[in-house]
Amino acid sequence: MDKVIKYINDNNLIERSDRIVLGVSGGADSVCLLHVLNELKEKMQLILYVVHVNHGIRGKEADGDEEFVKQMCEKMNVDYKGVHFDIPALALEKGMSEEETGRYIRYKVFEEVRKDIGADKIAVAHNANDSIETVLYNMCRGTGIKGVCGISPKRENIIRPILCMTRTEIEEYLTKRNILYRTDSTNLEKDYTRNKIRLELVPYLEKNINSASSSHILNLSRQLNEIENYMETRYRKCYFENVEEDAEKTIINIAGLRNYPDIIKREVVRMCVQRTAGKLKDITAEHIYAIMNIMDSETGKYVTLPYGIICMNSYGKCILKKNIEISGIEYDIPIEHPGEYLLENGDKLIVSIENSVNFEEKIYTKWFDYDKISTVIRLRSRKEGDYLEVRDGKHKKLKSYFIDEKVPRELRNTIPVLAEENHVIWAVGYRISEKYKITKDTKRVLKVQYITGTEV
Repeated sequence: MDKVIKYINDNNLIERSDRIVLGVSGGADSVCLLHVLNELKEKMQLILYVVHVNHGIRGKEADGDEEFVKQMCEKMNVDYKGVHFDIPALALEKGMSEEETGRYIRYKVFEEVRKDIGADKIAVAHNANDSIETVLYNMCRGTGIKGVCGISPKRENIIRPILCMTRTEIEEYLTKRNILYRTDSTNLEKDYTRNKIRLELVPYLEKNINSASSSHILNLSRQLNEIENYMETRYRKCYFENVEEDAEKTIINIAGLRNYPDIIKREVVRMCVQRTAGKLKDITAEHIYAIMNIMDSETGKYVTLPYGIICMNSYGKCILKKNIEISGIEYDIPIEHPGEYLLENGDKLIVSIENSVNFEEKIYTKWFDYDKISTVIRLRSRKEGDYLEVRDGKHKKLKSYFIDEKVPRELRNTIPVLAEENHVIWAVGYRISEKYKITKDTKRVLKVQYITGTEV
């Protein structure tokens, strides 16, 4: 108990007379949290209010958890509220996993209750092992330093008073006081990623690598968290000096950011993504590096990100915008002979016919079997009925191909196509049709280079 009190004081988690909403599932962690805060209630004049969310997943077992928490609160004379949701149905509706949906709903309910009763804080029961699992999870899916800092003691109105306790310490606390708790059977299932980390990965590390693996991971995350807190002031200073915000977009001054080290650039970019998307879930280190590459590219280059965000280099500015609309240029140019063909936007196409090919695979340089082309080909905007030959002679509509490649609807008309009637030979910057590929029997080669106006 002394360890928890010190942790609460060191991190300024609770103040005298706080009104606190507690999320209590009935499991060991949340039951421990409730009893710890109940022990502090009189001394710190706290007002506690327990919320239990029944996810509608485990039938009678879940109903038993709800009744258990309700009776426990009655015995402890703590206010209680139980709410019911059909998480599987909501997960299908939102296109999210049940795990993600359950978490979203819980925090939504906690915040609604907090506002309704005028509470100061929301207390949740994350522990030290949860923090270790979060570090490993983020490392495996791709993350920056922030992702390996573990779970923070507090975030806005949310506090984690028993984050300093391991699962073993929590169970010892409950056992010594003869406090009962419920065991969620889904915690033993390996369908959930975090369960796999807890049940398989962590035990493997402790058995085969180092018995103190968990302790070392936790200590590292705490040290990184201290570094991250120090760096936070540097990040914010750089952000405010080099980023403009308006209702529709986030704009980075590329030149202003250029003199900063990459560690600060990456975090400023991450802050810009969070500001534009409203969240960072599904944003990986790969996305951050893609944006940094765009900043080093020429005007007009762009990259698409989760949540419908497009990041574009535009005349010294890196613009992040959600659901951006980019209009394409309508054109239709017949390619009747070798030479250069200029587009209205300043881009150009260079066409030549050769007897051999020295393959150096590039996105904007392609080679085709010239003798497989039977009519005049055209460089044009896409149109209804366009298709590609993909494999085994099968056709795929260009629209379907763009959908499969996750090309945003608003960008599809900006992509030039080289086509023979409705047969797309090449969707520029993307794939070519299988029909026109070079084989060992190819005699004449059509080489096509697409050069943007900024490269000319």
